[in-house]
Amino acid sequence: MLLREALDYLEVHAGGTYIDATVGGGGYAEALLEQGARVFGFDTDPAAWEFSHRRLAIFGDRFTLVKENFSRMETSLLARGIEHGAIDGVVFDLGVSSHQLDTTSVGLSYRIDAPLDMRLDPRLPVSAREVVAAYDESKLARVFRDYGEEPYSKQIARHIARAREAQPIGTTMELAEAVTRGMREDKKNETLSRIFQALRIEVNHELENLKTALDASRSMLKEGGRLVVVSYHSLEDRIVKDFFKRESEPEFTPGSIGALRERIDRSRAGLRILTKKPVVPSAAELEQNPRARSAKLRAAERLAKR
Repeated sequence: MLLREALDYLEVHAGGTYIDATVGGGGYAEALLEQGARVFGFDTDPAAWEFSHRRLAIFGDRFTLVKENFSRMETSLLARGIEHGAIDGVVFDLGVSSHQLDTTSVGLSYRIDAPLDMRLDPRLPVSAREVVAAYDESKLARVFRDYGEEPYSKQIARHIARAREAQPIGTTMELAEAVTRGMREDKKNETLSRIFQALRIEVNHELENLKTALDASRSMLKEGGRLVVVSYHSLEDRIVKDFFKRESEPEFTPGSIGALRERIDRSRAGLRILTKKPVVPSAAELEQNPRARSAKLRAAERLAKR
């Protein structure tokens, strides 16, 4: 989604080194490779490993698949001999892929009856089933409030607690039934979307990982390198927006009035924001892919180290 716009902001050039932080189906990586770039692609989904290997094999050793979450970007690249300040561009496409939503093995969708798992990396120790079974009402409510922005988080947590007393909640449909019990029909889909999003974020530590990865991207980019992030919900976009704002603020001389405000550590490099407002999909893209309706693209450029 927003592929053309992302490539424009990245200013891809042959021979450059780029990171596709979310390989998925390989669309972004393929577009970068077609322009002569070298690409390191990160993903934790075994299905994505297999698919991207088949799709991108024609590019030979210009593509390197890293089977890690993007939060391990910095350590993974340093271990491969890629130094700080060596990357020309980093792109994140944070949306869950259609393949992941539609698969029956992960349980991300309330529309498909599947085991209640939600781990995008099968190596993670805790599944959504365990979260639903083990968290007390207040902790469940916090997850639904903080990660799903659900206005009735306490009531839904109570419904789940009562339902699991009768029998374990082990599938997506069982969870959906517990969440929507007694709910108006026209409210069910939007509520389930929020609850499933919240559980997925909790299980996969998505917001914490994003913060770590944004810091790593800044460290790995060379002067003039570009960072592009496509997000799909307000929590992600807020993290990206706040990161860009913080890293683009000027430094102030100690003792000045400006120094009384939040300071940026002098060891950090700065960013120049390239998108005053987030870029959104065109009408043509939305017609082809309605799932892109919530996508927002933000871009920034790495400045010289201060």
